[in-house]
Amino acid sequence: MFNIFYRTSHIQGRMSGPMKVIQSLCQSLDDCGVKYATNEEVYKHNFFLHWDPYHVEVYKNIKNKESLLVGPQMWPFAPEFKELTEYGKLVAPSWWVENKLKKYFGVTKCLVWPVAIYKPDIQHSVIENDCLIYHKNRSQEDLDYVKELLDRRRLTYTQLQYGSYTQDNFRQALASVKFCVIIDNTESQGIAIEEMMAAGKPLFVWDTPVWDHMGQEYAVPASSVPYWSYECGERLVDKDSLDLALDHFLGRLTTYTPRAYVDRELSPEATVKILTDHFSEYE
Repeated sequence: MFNIFYRTSHIQGRMSGPMKVIQSLCQSLDDCGVKYATNEEVYKHNFFLHWDPYHVEVYKNIKNKESLLVGPQMWPFAPEFKELTEYGKLVAPSWWVENKLKKYFGVTKCLVWPVAIYKPDIQHSVIENDCLIYHKNRSQEDLDYVKELLDRRRLTYTQLQYGSYTQDNFRQALASVKFCVIIDNTESQGIAIEEMMAAGKPLFVWDTPVWDHMGQEYAVPASSVPYWSYECGERLVDKDSLDLALDHFLGRLTTYTPRAYVDRELSPEATVKILTDHFSEYE
C-alpha cells in the first residue's frame, strides 16, 4: 500500500509519456491487487512520479520520507533537483539513466523501474504494408536512407512521426504491418516501442548508443531500446551494417518473439514487484 503523487494536468489532453506512466502504473496496481491513494498521504509510503517546483511544496509537507520514491519524471539539471534531500531512492526508468544519475549527480540510492507495458487494443489485424517506420528525433537523412533500403527490397511501409499521431493512428498502424523499423534517438524507457513489442511486432532498430543532449561533458552510453533482447528483433548502430542486417532480419522474421520478452520483463507483476519489494524493506 502506498501513495502516488502526480500532476493532475498530466492526465488531461493529448496522450503523453507522463500520462501513459500514470495510467499504466494505476492499471498495473489494480491488476495486482495493490492498494494505493493518489495525491494524498493515506498510507505509510510515498511515490512522487514527478519532481518539479509544484511537488517540492507537496514534498515539504509529507510525513514519511524514509522510503520515498521520486521519479522517473525528473530533470536533474533543474535547480529544484537540489531540494530533494530526504528520500528512499530515486527512480530511474532504465539502466543508462541510473548511470547518469550516479555518475554526474552523486546519487547513491537509485531504483531502476519501468512502468508496465500493456498490449495495444488492436481489434482487427489486416496486413496492408510490410512494416511501420517509427521516426523520432532523428534526421531526415537517416529516414531517407532506411526508406531506400526498404524500397530496394520492394517492401511497403507506413510511417509514424513522433508528435504527429494519435493513439488510434498507432493502433491502426500496428494492426496493418508485419514488423517495425525504429529510427529513434535515446529513450529513457521507450513505452511506444515496447507496446510494439507487446503487439508481437519484430523490431529492426537503428540504435543511438550515446545520450549527449547536454553536451559531451554529460554524455553517457544509452540506447533507443534500453529494454531489449534479441528475441525481439535486430539492433545495430553502424549505418554501413544496416543493409546486410536487414536481410538477416527478414530471413528470421517468423522466429522473433517480442511479446514473450514483454510478458517476462515488463508485465504488471514484474514491474509492481520492484515497487513492493522496495517498500517492504521499510516495514
